[in-house]
Amino acid sequence: MQTQETNSSSSAHNLNVHRSELKYYINTNECVSLVNRLKYVLDADKHSVPGTGYFIRSLYFDSYDDKCLHEKQAGIMYRRKFRLRIYDTECRSLKFEIKNKCNNQIFKQSATISRDSAERIAVGEYDELLNYNNPVLNQAYIEFTNFHYRPTVLVDYDRDAYVSDYFNLRITIDKHLRSNNTDFDLFSSDVHMIPVILEGNHILEIKFDRCLPDHIRTIVQPSSFERFAISKYTLGRRMLKTQKWEDN
Repeated sequence: MQTQETNSSSSAHNLNVHRSELKYYINTNECVSLVNRLKYVLDADKHSVPGTGYFIRSLYFDSYDDKCLHEKQAGIMYRRKFRLRIYDTECRSLKFEIKNKCNNQIFKQSATISRDSAERIAVGEYDELLNYNNPVLNQAYIEFTNFHYRPTVLVDYDRDAYVSDYFNLRITIDKHLRSNNTDFDLFSSDVHMIPVILEGNHILEIKFDRCLPDHIRTIVQPSSFERFAISKYTLGRRMLKTQKWEDN
């Protein structure tokens, strides 16, 4: 889905996003009903294929002692995650992202890098981050080298998205969440992925600036769904034991 290429190894395009984020589990019937309502009031994301959505793959990084994972599990209010994200395994450029979260508020920092840079970073060549002289990537370099970060999980899913300029609203339904904890080939189309949530369950995310408009709240009816603190990173890693007590 990404077509914009990085022009040189010394520059990167930054994107900062700051908004509220609510997450819910919904089943297939609820998903169909919701989509049938949303399509009349919101615009489909320009990358979405009707009825299919679009593909997303993220390669997450964590410290040698799983700092990001344990902060999420402990419910630490302020935490962040680092990832490489693609929408097409044939892409020539992609995003390096830092996702900061405090309670329901998210602040996402992104920098566009080349495919070659991503391949170097994925195998631990973190000096590559410094070649862009970019504040987002420089921040990641400090974190990665100070706390000995390494790739930890590859996460795939299919996203159906609906958007509006009104309060920067974005409603997404993520389906077929799957992961691999040992193969971190970001650009491979042959990675064996394991489903990490039950078939027929999907993740609804509602993102907006300042407030959720009343007419959208009425249409979406979030109060009818059970809200969870869902982390695709944590779900993706739950197939991997990190503590001895998990054998019990």
